[in-house]
Amino acid sequence: MRFLILLCISLLMIHGEITSGQTTVYTTSSFDPCYEYTTLDDYWRNIRIRYYYDHNDTMVEWSGWYRLYLSGQSAQMSEWCVSYMGCGGETGLYLNGSHPTLEDGVVTRDVVGGDFWSDQCGKYRSTPIRIKACPGDYYVYELVKPDLSIPRPSYCAVVIPSISSDPCYNYESLDRPWRANNESGDYICDNYFSWSGWYRLFYYGMDIRMPESCTTGFTCNTGMNLVLDGPHPQIEDGVVIREVCGSYYWSRGCCDSKSIPIRVKACPGNYYVYELVSPQIWCSGYCTDVSTISQVVSTASPDIIPGYTINFNYDQCNNYEILNDYWRSTQVYWSVYNDVNGYDNNHEWDGWYRLLLDGLSAQMPEWSVTFMTCGGVTALWLHGSHPQLEDGVVTREVYGCRNDLSSRYRSNPIQVKACPGDYYVYKFTRPPISIPAPRYCAVSFPTPSVDPCYNYNSLDEPWRSTDNFYNYNGYNCDWSVAWNGWYRLFYNNQSAQMPESCVNQGMCGTYYPLWLNGSHPQVEDGVVLRHVCASGYSGCCTYTSHPIRVKACPGNYYVYEFKQPRICSAYCVAANQSSTAVTTTQPITSIDFITPPTTAPPVDPCNNFLILDEPWRATNNQHSSQLMCDRAVSWSGWYRLFINGQSVQMPDTCVDEYSCGTNAPLWLSGGHPTLEDGVVSRNVCAHWNNDCCYFQSNPIQVKACPGGFYVYEFVRPSGCNLAYCADVRFNTSYTTDMPETTTTETTAESTTIISAVRNPCSELNCSKEERCGMKNGVYGCLCNKGLQKHRAPKDSFDFNETCESSSGSMSVSRCQLFEAGFSAEHLHLNDPSCRGTVQNGRVEFNFDNDQHICGTNLVANGSHFIYSNYIVGTPGREGLISRVRILKLSFSCVYPQTQTLSMNVEINPLQSTVHKVLPSGEGVYQVRMVPYVDEEFTQPFTGRVDAELDQEMHVEVGVEGVDSRQFALVMDTCWATPVNDPDYSLRWDLIIDECPNPEDDTVKLLQNGVSTSSRFSFRMFIFTANSTKLYLHCAVHLCLLSSGQCSTSCDSGEQRRERRALDLHDSASLSMGPLVWSGGNTDVQFLPDQVKVSEASCLCASLVLLFIPLMSFFTLY
Repeated sequence: MRFLILLCISLLMIHGEITSGQTTVYTTSSFDPCYEYTTLDDYWRNIRIRYYYDHNDTMVEWSGWYRLYLSGQSAQMSEWCVSYMGCGGETGLYLNGSHPTLEDGVVTRDVVGGDFWSDQCGKYRSTPIRIKACPGDYYVYELVKPDLSIPRPSYCAVVIPSISSDPCYNYESLDRPWRANNESGDYICDNYFSWSGWYRLFYYGMDIRMPESCTTGFTCNTGMNLVLDGPHPQIEDGVVIREVCGSYYWSRGCCDSKSIPIRVKACPGNYYVYELVSPQIWCSGYCTDVSTISQVVSTASPDIIPGYTINFNYDQCNNYEILNDYWRSTQVYWSVYNDVNGYDNNHEWDGWYRLLLDGLSAQMPEWSVTFMTCGGVTALWLHGSHPQLEDGVVTREVYGCRNDLSSRYRSNPIQVKACPGDYYVYKFTRPPISIPAPRYCAVSFPTPSVDPCYNYNSLDEPWRSTDNFYNYNGYNCDWSVAWNGWYRLFYNNQSAQMPESCVNQGMCGTYYPLWLNGSHPQVEDGVVLRHVCASGYSGCCTYTSHPIRVKACPGNYYVYEFKQPRICSAYCVAANQSSTAVTTTQPITSIDFITPPTTAPPVDPCNNFLILDEPWRATNNQHSSQLMCDRAVSWSGWYRLFINGQSVQMPDTCVDEYSCGTNAPLWLSGGHPTLEDGVVSRNVCAHWNNDCCYFQSNPIQVKACPGGFYVYEFVRPSGCNLAYCADVRFNTSYTTDMPETTTTETTAESTTIISAVRNPCSELNCSKEERCGMKNGVYGCLCNKGLQKHRAPKDSFDFNETCESSSGSMSVSRCQLFEAGFSAEHLHLNDPSCRGTVQNGRVEFNFDNDQHICGTNLVANGSHFIYSNYIVGTPGREGLISRVRILKLSFSCVYPQTQTLSMNVEINPLQSTVHKVLPSGEGVYQVRMVPYVDEEFTQPFTGRVDAELDQEMHVEVGVEGVDSRQFALVMDTCWATPVNDPDYSLRWDLIIDECPNPEDDTVKLLQNGVSTSSRFSFRMFIFTANSTKLYLHCAVHLCLLSSGQCSTSCDSGEQRRERRALDLHDSASLSMGPLVWSGGNTDVQFLPDQVKVSEASCLCASLVLLFIPLMSFFTLY
C-alpha cells in the first residue's frame, strides 16, 4: 500500500518552469541539490593563484551538482574578474552576475572568462550554469563543460570567510602617510606584506579613506596605484564587496588592471574599515586620498596595552632585553615581509636592548649600504660613532637607508651605552610613521679566534685585475660566491692587494668593480674596517657595498674579510701593486701561502696547548686502509704530540711515503729548536713521488719546552692527502717534572678529548660541548670551538636561572668561566658554604628557604616579593695584595603579590590542571580551589555531587609552593556566576574587600590572611528558573606575614583598612564549578523540566600553575 501511494504522488508531480530573462526558476524538483552534491576541492581554482597551470575543465566529465571548497574551506564561484586570473588554467571562468538568495531557488547565470595572457576581462563567454543558495550559507552549482573554443578554461573559486565580530570595533590601525595620493618617489609593494583582518586608515592620526576615483602617475609610493572601483557604502549597507582598480604611470585609463576585491564597511563615527588582502599585480599598493582627511572624533580602536615593566634602576648594561633577529643583519638585502603592522614603528619599545645575530654579539652599523634592508623596507643605522665606556649614556641620531639613498629618512634619536665585555645596549624608540616599514639594523664583528694573517684562503684569479675589461658575453659577479672567512689576494702567483682609488666601470672582469674607499692599514693598526665603493654610470662610488675588515700582516701583505655584495660586482686586484713572486711547489689541491712571524706569542704555548694523541699518525703506521688528510681539520692554537700516552715529536728527517696514515706524510724541515731559541718558524715537507720535499706545505711555528718536549702551532696543509707525522723513535717523556697531559682526537669540525696518561681530564669529566686543555699552566675544560656559533656570548657565561616558590637556582657554563679565568671550585653563593656542583658541563647553584638559605635576602616593595642572591668568586690569595679579578653574578626572583586566576574547565580536585606557558627562567607557585563536604574540611568532593538549595557549601582556597612561615594567602573577592565565565555580567558577590558580602548573611568567612589557605562557606542558591549551576571565582594575593597586615577585621563596628594599590600582573581567574542543584528541595515557585546530575556535573578542584617573571642581572667586578 505504501508503495502505491508513493507511486501515485510521483505521477501527480508537476514539473513546471517560469522564465524571466536569463533566469529559470524551477518550482518543483525531484531532489534537493543542497544535500546531493559532489565536493570539488582544488586549491588551484583560487582566484589568487596567478601561476599558469595546464588544467582544462573541458576535459572533465561534469555530471550533476557541485559544492566548491578551497583547502577544506567552503568557497563559491567568483563574481569578479581579477587581472591574470587563470584559476589553474589559461582562462579563469567567473559568474557574470550575483549569486542568488535562499528565496530565489535555482537560477541560471551566465559564465564569462578573462584571458590570462592579455589581462582582458570578459573576453570569452562560456556555457551558462545553474546555481542554488543553500541553508548554511553556501552554494551549489550544476557545472557543465565550458565552451570548447575557450583556451583551457577553469572555473574559479574564492573563499569569503565569515565575520565573527563587528570589524568597526575589531580592526588594526594603519597610519602610513606615505600611502597618500600626493606622495611619490618610492616603490613599496603591498603584495609582499602579510595582511590579516580589517584595517582603519589614518594619516598622521587623522581619518583618511581610499580613493574612489582614478589615481595616476608615480603616486602613493608604489608602482601600481590601487583604488576602489565604486563608492564607499552607507552604514545601513553593512559589509559590502568592492572591486579594486590599478593604474600605472603610463596607464591607458583608470582601471588598467583589477586586483583582488576587498570588503568594506561604514562605521558609526564617520569612518570606514577595509579588509585588505595581498594584491596579485606586480608592485602595487593601496592608496589613501588626502582630500578625505578628517579629524578623529571618536575611535573604537582596541586599546594597546604595553608590556609590563618592573624598573629597579639597574645598570642598563645588566638590565636589557635580547634582540636576536637574523633578518636585522646588514647582509640581508631582501625584505623579510611579515604583517603590515609588524615593523619597528609598530613595536612597543620599552627599555634597553642588546643586539645579537645568530647568538653572537652585534651592534648597530655606523654606515649604510646600497639596497640594505635589514629585513624591512627602510634600514635604520646609527649616524655617528658608538660611545666609549667612559662616555656613559649618549644620544645618537638615526637615519634610514632606502635603495641607493643612505640618508633618505631621518628617524628619532636613540640612547646608546658601551658596556664592559665589549658590547653596546640601545634604548630604541618607535620610528616615525612616515618612514616605510623601518627596521633597526645589526652587524656582527666576531673576534677572529686565530690571527687571520696565518689563517686565510688564497684568492688568485687574474680576471680581477684592474686592467682587465669585462666580456660582454659574460662577466663575473661576486654576489654568487659563498664568502667565508679571510682572504689573501694574489695575481699570477704574486702577492697583491685591492686598489685604493677609483677603478673605471667595466674593469676587473665585472660591470661594477669594487675598490677600497680608504687606505690600507699599518701592521700596528690591527684589524680595521674599510668602506667599499662600486664604480658605475654616475661616478666612482655609484653604489656602496658592504664594508669589509682588513689587516696588514708581517711580510708586507694584507688579508681581507670579504662579504657578499648586493649588486653584480667583483672585488678588484690592483694590477700595478703586486709584490715579488712567492715560490711554492705544486699543490695537490689549493694552496694557502703563509709566512708565520718569529716573535714569541703573548702566552707561553708550553703552558697553553692541546694534546694530540692519535696512533694513526705514527711513522710506523704504513699503507693504512684509511687515508687521512689534515686539511679538513680546524686547527686552532698549539699542540703537543703523544702516541698512546707517550710524549713524542714530529720527525725532522724524511718519512717513507704512505706512512702516518696518509699518502704524503708531513715532516719538519730544518730540525727542532733548543730552549734558547724560543718560538721559531720551520718549513714542512711532504714525501711524494720519491721526492722527500715534493710538496712544501705551509710553514708552522715550533717551540722547545722545559721538560724535554715540543709544541707545534699546526695550520692547514696545502692539500690532500697530507697529514702531520709523530715519530715513535723519539719518546720525550720525563720521569720528573713532567707536565700533566691530555690527549685529543682531531676531526674535520673540532678537537675532542679521548684518553690520557696521568690524565687530569678524566677527573674533570669535560662534557661533549667542552674539550680539555691547559690555560695559564692549569688544566681545565675549554669550550668546544665547533659549537661557538650556537653558544651565548662569553660575557653572559651562558647563564640560566629558575625560580620556583621560595627557592631559586642558577647555572653557568663551566668552560666559559674557565676561559675567563675563573675556576668552578672558587665559586659560591652569598653564603660561602653554598658551593656549586658540576652537572653536564654546567656549574649549578641553588637555594631554598628551608635548610639551604645560602644568604638569600627577601624584600617586598609594595607590589612584588623579591628573593635575591648572587654567585661570587673568591680565589685563594697569597701575600699582602692581590690583583685577581672577583666575579659577582647577581640574580633575583620576583613574584607579584596579587593574582586573579582563571580556569575555563570543570573542576576536578584530583586531575584537572591548567598550564600557562610563558618563557623559561620564571618563578612558579600554585593556587587551588577545592569544595569540601564537611565543615571540618577533611573530605573534598569527588565524583558525582548533589547540592540542594540552601545546603551549606564549604570552600578552601590555598597556595602551594611558597614558604608557609613567610606568606599568607588573602582572598580579595569571591563571586558566583551562572556560566563558566568570571567576567559574566550576571554575578553574585560572596566575598568583597576580604570580607563577607553584607547583603548575603549566609556567607561565613572562616579563615583569611592567616596562613597559605583561606576558607569560607555559603548556602547553595541558583540565579534563574533556567539555571541550575553555579561557578565560583576568586581573586587572591600573597601577603608577607612579617608586615602584620595580612588579616582584616570584618566586624561591622570597626573601620576596614584601606585596600592596597597593588599592580595586577599576569591576570587570570581561579574558578570552580559547576555546583549543580539536585532538585531535592522544592520550596520554590518552579521546577525545571529536567534536573539531573550527569557525568559532566562532577566537581573538580582547580590547580593553576602561575609562571612569574624573573628579573636577573649580572655584575662583573
